[in-house]
Amino acid sequence: MPASLQKMAHSSTSSGGNYNGSAVSEFPAGLRVLVVDDDVTTLKIIERMSLRCHYRVTTCSEATVALKILRERKGCFDVVLSDVHMPDMDGYKLLEHVGLEMDLPVIMMSVDDRTSTVMKGIRHGACDYFIKPVRLEELRNIWQHVARKFLNEHKEHDDFGSIDDNDRNARGNDDNDNNSYVVGTTKGIVKEQKKRSNLKDEVDVELENDDLSTSKKARVVWSVELHQQFVSAVNQLGLDSKNF
Repeated sequence: MPASLQKMAHSSTSSGGNYNGSAVSEFPAGLRVLVVDDDVTTLKIIERMSLRCHYRVTTCSEATVALKILRERKGCFDVVLSDVHMPDMDGYKLLEHVGLEMDLPVIMMSVDDRTSTVMKGIRHGACDYFIKPVRLEELRNIWQHVARKFLNEHKEHDDFGSIDDNDRNARGNDDNDNNSYVVGTTKGIVKEQKKRSNLKDEVDVELENDDLSTSKKARVVWSVELHQQFVSAVNQLGLDSKNF
């Protein structure tokens, strides 16, 4: 990663996702480019143009040597610019190795401008395809592929962080909901027990009141036998008795 991109990443992390203006203005200076082509003249032309763009450029005339350099110096390059047709190794094969082992953006270039050739490069994972001769304007824009890769990776990291935060918040909300449910349920049980206890007391009071009311309202049933006893008592005592 270029020093300017590293500064962008550091400033973004320390400032909560906002990129430092000075770091953005410095990029793409210092972009580390590996150019692979069996044509030495093409290598020299691209090298001069890369220096005008303030890139740090490394040139290689053999694809197998370029792959060896990439393996031995992992993390030392930001983008690879490779010719399609080379004698020692096909450019598509180099593209596959770089994509699988280094995950670097690779730009293919060739004098072959056929649509089928361009599509083949795209299918193999090329992020762009330049028709030779490569123009300075095209070379100046290769930093976009590096920046896009960096921003996508940075965005994924932020998304994972947001997911973790959301998970923690969701778990916290679930815990609060569970606690509220337990507290609410407990209160409901206590309230129900109190309600039942009060209802039982009310029933007991009503029963006691019914007993008292029954005892107060009890009346004598005037039966025939009781009437005969009353008449007999009157006859014995006499109607003028002081007992009445």
